[in-house]
Amino acid sequence: MPLDTSSLGQPVDLGQVARELKKLWESTGGTQTRASLVNFAVLCSGAEALENNTGMISNFTREHACRAILIARIDEPGAPPVRTWINAHCHLSRAGAKSICCEQITFLINSGSEQMISNVLYANLDSDLPLYLWWQGELSAEPCEQLWNSVDRLIFDSREWPDLGEQVPRLQAVLAAASARTILCDLNWTRTLHLRQAVAQMFDQPENLALLTDVRRVTIRHSPGGESTALLFASWVSAQLGWVATERSGARLDFRAATGDDVSCELQESEGAPISLFEILSGAGSVSIQRTAGSPFFRAEVRLGDRPASSHLLPASTDELVNLLDEELTLGGRHRVYLKALSALTPLLAEAVA
Repeated sequence: MPLDTSSLGQPVDLGQVARELKKLWESTGGTQTRASLVNFAVLCSGAEALENNTGMISNFTREHACRAILIARIDEPGAPPVRTWINAHCHLSRAGAKSICCEQITFLINSGSEQMISNVLYANLDSDLPLYLWWQGELSAEPCEQLWNSVDRLIFDSREWPDLGEQVPRLQAVLAAASARTILCDLNWTRTLHLRQAVAQMFDQPENLALLTDVRRVTIRHSPGGESTALLFASWVSAQLGWVATERSGARLDFRAATGDDVSCELQESEGAPISLFEILSGAGSVSIQRTAGSPFFRAEVRLGDRPASSHLLPASTDELVNLLDEELTLGGRHRVYLKALSALTPLLAEAVA
């Protein structure tokens, strides 16, 4: 089936991108204003990903002024080495008098190496604005230092990775090759943001906090295909509480608490939200946080000894990709808690932990 390029805009020669963009803005007669605060690059695989990503970029530019650079890699004998298009996504300003527009430059690269991708990307950045790079799919086995050393935010979704045990070391290699200012933005981590906030809020109460000194069992229920989300969340819990992984057997994770006690964590798969249940059982009671699919709330329940159970409603986020991206890019800081959780995740990637 021939590639439908109608959504990609105007085809241009590779060496004429800047000139054609200038002509594009001159043709508007001043009715449209170009806006750009960051370079937002999306790297994907397969020509079929271009249309979906263009739609995503159009939604993204409603809240984020940027120059968008969409690069898709294909391996198609006989196809041109590089095909290029330019486009603009325009939205009415709040005043409604003038359209605010963001540029999109699209490249379809045939059999491109990371070095070639790097050359195309850096030749088309918008001046010295920050670079946000969304790498979709699996990371390369041998990262190209030139590609990574100017990235300010590296966006990825570890839920897409079929083998965490293979990809996490690659992520660590990318981080070693990247600039010291590079921030890792894992959308799989962002999926758990409101759940982590709900858990923290539940244990703000001193009487609930006391439950964490005698945890015996943890249950985490995740959606089909979402084991990586559950593992990342379990790693956050263990890192925050100072637990050390001792063994993993399939869906069972075993930890040793700072007190020397053993803690068992069971991962369960069920239809529903990315994580639909988090439950902690201790000798003195329990805390459970549940969410049904599509619900904007978590329902938390606390049981302490013989007291009546207390219930709470806490906000949850939507699970759509653009919303996760918006949520992630509003967060500041170095994501040190994520790096701490990632370190705790590493020993859980083997079936047996020494």
